[in-house]
Amino acid sequence: MVWAILIGNTRCVSALMKGLQVRKRHIVPTASLGNRKGALEWAKGLRRKSPSEGVLVASVVPPVDGAVRRSLQKVFGTKPEFVTAQHRLGIQVKVKKISQVGADRLANAVAAAELYGAPSIVVDFGTGTTFDVVDKDGAYCGGAILPGLGISLRALHDFTAKIPLIRFRPVRYAIGRTTEEAVRSGIYHGAIGTTRELLAGIRKELRAPAPAVATGGWCGVFRGTRLFSRVEPDLTLKGLALIWKNRNA
Repeated sequence: MVWAILIGNTRCVSALMKGLQVRKRHIVPTASLGNRKGALEWAKGLRRKSPSEGVLVASVVPPVDGAVRRSLQKVFGTKPEFVTAQHRLGIQVKVKKISQVGADRLANAVAAAELYGAPSIVVDFGTGTTFDVVDKDGAYCGGAILPGLGISLRALHDFTAKIPLIRFRPVRYAIGRTTEEAVRSGIYHGAIGTTRELLAGIRKELRAPAPAVATGGWCGVFRGTRLFSRVEPDLTLKGLALIWKNRNA
């Protein structure tokens, strides 16, 4: 078994993986890993839950990487592996600037290619919303990035005088009768429309009816929208498990 660790902008999800199955899960705010003490306590918590044959990390928050790396090495006694596009992933990466590709997006592409074939599309609804595309040859070829649902809600509150910070939920109506309802309608239906339009554009460029898979913390919002072949919250973790397998086969 291996600890697959996904360090996102908002939270850090650690999963003990046996194959593609999540056996144990541990979630902490990413901000808590920004200092030596917090990172060390977190690493000790993982070790108490279970030892493992290795630790694989996908991080999109460079400021915490140093403390995370040192703490994991000290507690587990082995150097953690951080995913980059330069490592053996099991797929090709065909973008203009490889160093700019986030480790989470690489893991998404690996999982999509293995589990859903090529071409395929992953939409990751996290702090930001990312579209990750696997082309017909099974290579990661790029995608799109836009603000996530949470950022959109926060921006409306922070940059307007009268809109409160709204607690989001999906809604059926399009016409909101209050400010709260109007925001929920706009954010929800706007996200659906944006997603539909981007999926159509990507498929047009791929020249193929590629299946789309939703993942990320907000992915459950899109169940029942008929936009996706599958809603898979743990897709990125499965991608990390597959990268570990490909690198240690």
